[in-house]
Amino acid sequence: CFGKSSSSKSWKSKTTSVTVASHGQVSLNSLSGIVILPHDFEEIESSVLQKEGCHEAIGMAKEILDRKTQIKRDALLVLVAACVCYGHAIDSYVLLAEHQNREEEENVTDSTTTIKDAPSKAKSNFTQNNKSEVLDRGLTLISVKRDGSGAPAVTAPLLRQRLGDACNEIGKILLSESRAVLLPQFSPPPDKIGMMANNTFGMSHVSAIMLASAQFWFLEGLARFTEGQDLRNLALLRCNLCQCCKIRANTNVILPGSGSDDASFRKKNNSEFYLQEAVDHLVSAHDAMGQRDGDLTEEWDMVSEELAATLLVLGVRRRQSTLSSSSPE
Repeated sequence: CFGKSSSSKSWKSKTTSVTVASHGQVSLNSLSGIVILPHDFEEIESSVLQKEGCHEAIGMAKEILDRKTQIKRDALLVLVAACVCYGHAIDSYVLLAEHQNREEEENVTDSTTTIKDAPSKAKSNFTQNNKSEVLDRGLTLISVKRDGSGAPAVTAPLLRQRLGDACNEIGKILLSESRAVLLPQFSPPPDKIGMMANNTFGMSHVSAIMLASAQFWFLEGLARFTEGQDLRNLALLRCNLCQCCKIRANTNVILPGSGSDDASFRKKNNSEFYLQEAVDHLVSAHDAMGQRDGDLTEEWDMVSEELAATLLVLGVRRRQSTLSSSSPE
């Protein structure tokens, strides 16, 4: 209803919907938050689970989340639903902004009024009719963030920040749960104990499912903060992704990650591979912030401390690996 079909094709190619990103696993009818992308699913099957056990581990992960207290369960459901709605809202605003810009360009082309003068004349007419408040609301609805550097404008930056915040909170919940299910005092649902006794899967596999899902949400949040040029939250997301990598480095389960080309390397050097990935996330956070000044001093120091600790652990692991490989059998 907003123009030619070509505009809708352009809009679909830039969608921020988590439903699309999750390949339909997240929607208003599916709010568990568990997301295993196709390439991750294939790698989990080939590396840590029998084919029939992967689906059971995913089902177990969803059931564990569903058996939380009502407050915790509802909080997760609301966050996932908010992500779906925020994504749809952003896509709608982008489409409206593109349609509005196209109409303005056509009006400027067909009239003698310049682009610079058109907004002032329009505002003058609204003021004469006592409708300036309506105009202000319209401009706020399709908000655009420009930093003056000539970079592409960001449509609906506040909504992108809200979507990134929600994705980050979901990731934190799943990251916490991936740790909790490995604790000795954790008790799995009674009706699932028999399935685990058959050795089709264990709680380490359930933790792998939750951790892969947490990483999906962190990456979605990172993408939204990157689009909105929100450097503070971008640094926080990088730190959370670093925590995911550290857990993967300390587990015996090979979790989804990079492509299959380096799968043999990861199995041999699991800890080093994921610790290096953690370092890369933190270095990227520093690169995004540029330097330690302004309002990002606290975030810079936080990333620096995390980077120093991670490099120390990575150095120890590499030294241990070198000593073990050089020692006589």
